[in-house]
Amino acid sequence: MKNLSLLFYILITINFVACKDKQTLKVAGSETMNSMMRFLGTEYEKVNSNVRVTVEGGGSESGIDRLRKGEIDMAVSSRALNQAEYDDLRKTGNLEIVRLAYDGVALVVNPNNPVSKLHLVQTSDIFSGKIKNWKEVGGQDAPISIVIRNDKSGTQDYFQNHILKRRDLGDKEFNTYKSNVFSPNAKIVKDNAEMAKYIQENPNSIGYMGMGSALVDHKDNLKALEYAKTSSKDEPFVTPSIRNVYDRKYKLARELFIIYKTDQGDKIDAFVTYLTSEQGQVAVLQSGYLRSSLPEVEVSAEPVK
Repeated sequence: MKNLSLLFYILITINFVACKDKQTLKVAGSETMNSMMRFLGTEYEKVNSNVRVTVEGGGSESGIDRLRKGEIDMAVSSRALNQAEYDDLRKTGNLEIVRLAYDGVALVVNPNNPVSKLHLVQTSDIFSGKIKNWKEVGGQDAPISIVIRNDKSGTQDYFQNHILKRRDLGDKEFNTYKSNVFSPNAKIVKDNAEMAKYIQENPNSIGYMGMGSALVDHKDNLKALEYAKTSSKDEPFVTPSIRNVYDRKYKLARELFIIYKTDQGDKIDAFVTYLTSEQGQVAVLQSGYLRSSLPEVEVSAEPVK
């Protein structure tokens, strides 16, 4: 009995010491990057047992703000910093911004929606409220229900500028439509999970989210639409996929960033080294995103199930 008690005491002591020595690395920000960072954190922990990586969402703006306040070790963002954010972060320490991956933005609808493709002008007109019925874009006679992310979302920022305001069609189009705003009837949600749930429960709805999130996290509940920048016969509609983003065929694609302070100790440096290494970049691809080192991409890697 004494031996069992001693063994139990030793095991508890070892576990306590291990937990005490384990460092926590806090990451927060982009909802688009959430599933990827969770996977990367888990993979990193396998080779660094003394580190625990915690990942939270909240949107790109939220992550940047929390990094400025010192609440987290690393922010993740699906858009570049604006000048004010950059200046504020520099006030609190040396700053490093690293491109971690690329992601496409997918237009998503209910799987039962017969519409399979949209071009940029149609998409802009839908989300601004000009096109109100699915029959106007080849669908059924049913009112379109729009769902969008809140203003802390990097994906929302990208979508608003490149699609809603038509920046991708050139300066002339952008200057004409730069005052475009989302329909006042649009449903606003806080994250991709809430958007997916809304679209699943509302067959006539349409939204948008990061390609990795759409094709990995919500592939069973959503349908990602084919997309073309113009309606020209010379520009075919393209399915969102890693291969098509890599080949520059899918036009809705953007950079994903990690942002951190360079004077926060070895745990940050070691994690960044892993993320940008060959091992880390393969893990990025496995999580359903496109690695940042484009010339070396291995498009045959299977996404994580």
